[in-house]
Amino acid sequence: MKRAAIYIRTSTEKQGEKVSPQAQEADSTEYCTGKGYQVVGVYKDIERYKVGNRLVEPSGTRADRPQLKRILADASAGKFEVIVAWREDRLYRSYRPMLDVLECLDETGIDIELVKENFNKDFAPIKAWAARMELDAKHDRFMMGVAGRLSKGMAWNHPAPYGYKKDEEGFYTVNEEEADWIINLFKWYADGISINEIRQRFVNGCAPQRKDTVYTWSMSLLRRYLTFKHFWTGEHIVNWDGEAYKIPLPPIIPLELAERVQNRKKKYKYYPAGNTRNHYLAAGLVYCAQCDYRCNIVSSNNGVKKDGTPKKYIFYQCSSWPNHEVTNGCFHRGSAKLIDNRVWDKLWDYISTPGKLENALEERISQLQAEETDATTEVERLERELEELLLERQKVITWARKNMITEEDLETQLLSISWQENSLTHELTDKRLLIGNRAERLINLANVFRGRVLAGWEKINAIPESEVQKQKIMEFRRQIVQALVIRAYVHPDKSVCRGTGNVSLLNISPAVGLATLNTSGVRP
Repeated sequence: MKRAAIYIRTSTEKQGEKVSPQAQEADSTEYCTGKGYQVVGVYKDIERYKVGNRLVEPSGTRADRPQLKRILADASAGKFEVIVAWREDRLYRSYRPMLDVLECLDETGIDIELVKENFNKDFAPIKAWAARMELDAKHDRFMMGVAGRLSKGMAWNHPAPYGYKKDEEGFYTVNEEEADWIINLFKWYADGISINEIRQRFVNGCAPQRKDTVYTWSMSLLRRYLTFKHFWTGEHIVNWDGEAYKIPLPPIIPLELAERVQNRKKKYKYYPAGNTRNHYLAAGLVYCAQCDYRCNIVSSNNGVKKDGTPKKYIFYQCSSWPNHEVTNGCFHRGSAKLIDNRVWDKLWDYISTPGKLENALEERISQLQAEETDATTEVERLERELEELLLERQKVITWARKNMITEEDLETQLLSISWQENSLTHELTDKRLLIGNRAERLINLANVFRGRVLAGWEKINAIPESEVQKQKIMEFRRQIVQALVIRAYVHPDKSVCRGTGNVSLLNISPAVGLATLNTSGVRP
């Protein structure tokens, strides 16, 4: 009695004759019984399997199918004398798996028998070539069919975007319930509501979510919805076979509302708050030298301390990475402590070296005076923007009083506004220097400022002996940095340095609040 092994493969190609795995096994078992074979194993490639980082179908064109490899290995081990398959295309549909099967037959001397047709080893290469040609032709027809459907503005197999549904003819129409929530999302965001608060409203309002996930209505999902232009353009872009097809759909969001959302996003991009609960020395001033983006403050946990608490690492991270394609030379991210120390060391060199701070200020003033600008108009514009920020600050505080946002959101938004105010105040100081003869007085103030800072240099640069002293030193250093530094540009090697020519990688400001810096508590 011959020992037989049955091989079964699910048909994934869209061919004319499909047979379920159960039918294949039943027919093959009946065939073995009629031949008097003893079935010693059934090998089934009927599920997707992982290749690298992706799941693939057990196609007849693949030689890495797990059960095909297993049945060939068992054949080499002498566990049976014949392989029974429903048809030849269950074993292979291209050259690579065919060669593996034929090589096994030559090495082991086993036979292959088919339920629905005869097997001839000599004709196997021709049949494998014909099968491959058939698959390629069907694939081409399939690709052309999908392209034709998309060119007519019809949806294909992809699910409709959130806020839409497909009608009977395959065109997109509005899903009223989902569309109402999309409109709310855009309105709330345009009105300044935080994403965290918007998420809570979605959850509390039982907004319909497409998929059941562990985390209901993640903030990242809501942020992605705010980037989908088809909500206001009425065009959904589908990429297929190297071509981009514009699928029309009814706009949900008015253009004016979309512009308000984009304006708020631009402000956030330029003044990202990030994780600002901890006050870092150069927070809001660190920029990527390559991308010219302000850096966020981000944190990550990696490992555990001896006491069981997680190790927390704080970074300055370029806000263009990893969300956008960036050119070589992007700063990416670096230790906040390391960069703060380097910013301080560089700035302290300006303060402690006689004449260096004054020379830097004079250089900056000369640059400003060389610029062609209507200083009076610019001053008025900046003053208006600062007034608008004051109103925005009051609005955020009002939201917190009405419990419209959380305390954490309040703190984050207020710190973000503070960063923006600091940047505008620096710019306003620059423009005011161009009105009248204020530069000479500024240099005199810089001398006073440097004298006050140097008076407390021992304690400013001392190793703190307590947490209270550490906080005092940090706050005083931060006052100095915020007063003098416009931007601290950082390179991939995490260096902070002055550039060459007209480029200054550590921009020294014409002094915000030089005459009012409080040095009490740090004098030696």
